[in-house]
Amino acid sequence: MAAEKEKIVRSRTVSFRDIHIAKVTTNTETEYVAETPSKLARAITGKISDEFETEKIYSDDSVEDVNMSYKGTSVELEVNSLAPQDKSQVFGHLYEKGFLIKTKDDKAPELALGWRAKKLNGKYEFKWLYCGRFGQGFEDNYETEGETKTTQTATLKGDFYARQMDGRYECSVDESNLLTEHTEAAAAIKDWFSKVQEKPDAA
Repeated sequence: MAAEKEKIVRSRTVSFRDIHIAKVTTNTETEYVAETPSKLARAITGKISDEFETEKIYSDDSVEDVNMSYKGTSVELEVNSLAPQDKSQVFGHLYEKGFLIKTKDDKAPELALGWRAKKLNGKYEFKWLYCGRFGQGFEDNYETEGETKTTQTATLKGDFYARQMDGRYECSVDESNLLTEHTEAAAAIKDWFSKVQEKPDAA
């Protein structure tokens, strides 16, 4: 049977949903392990920015090449609300006996971050960022109640980066561009949030 001809599909993003986190328990040069993911909060907006550092290399009075290096990925999420249990998971605060306790020595744990985004054609793009911390802070908004009730949202910011084992920092699948032979990717998106997904190594 002849291989299916590749057809590139470019469809605009029209939604953002199903934010999940998974605690990273091992991130070394030889091993990467993350716990089972859990849903964080209802997504409103997300800004994901890959950042690169570039250096022009000159010779013969002109640019010979450009040296590019990945610096990290900045993440800013607006969600409907964070429960105290969420804040404990994301920022490393103590949640005990119904009390949420914050201290100056709290350290945000290393997390993987996953979500999916719907395209205009009805298909989804699925993503996992492998390593990062929401150490840039958290904004909870408040406003007095007037004649019209105004609901508030929460914003959290983090820095994500490449894992030590192989330098990978993101795994994604665009459902719009899957071919028949992409069986492993098709299987992965059916249960995308059951684990932090990996591309299987070639046999």
